[in-house]
Amino acid sequence: MQAFAHQLARATANPTANRCYRLIDSGCEPHRQLDGQYGSPEEAISEAIAWPEPLDDGLHHSGLIGVEVSTGSGDWRTCRLPAQLLCPLPR
Repeated sequence: MQAFAHQLARATANPTANRCYRLIDSGCEPHRQLDGQYGSPEEAISEAIAWPEPLDDGLHHSGLIGVEVSTGSGDWRTCRLPAQLLCPLPR
């Protein structure tokens, strides 16, 4: 019981500690080209927007990008379903 209480206290003290994000394709699989891990969903999406190559891998619709977040147990949960990216305006 004490071990569970300790884990719960640690998880609730900082629920975003050790979280990382990754990009997923339209099939909700880890993206084959943009396969890094990011510190925030905004950082991940910014990387996808800035990517100079077409995001089409031949199997999935290009431009549909989603984001997953790591969980404390080592699993991944979708926090942004794959959707079209909004690109920055030209300068």
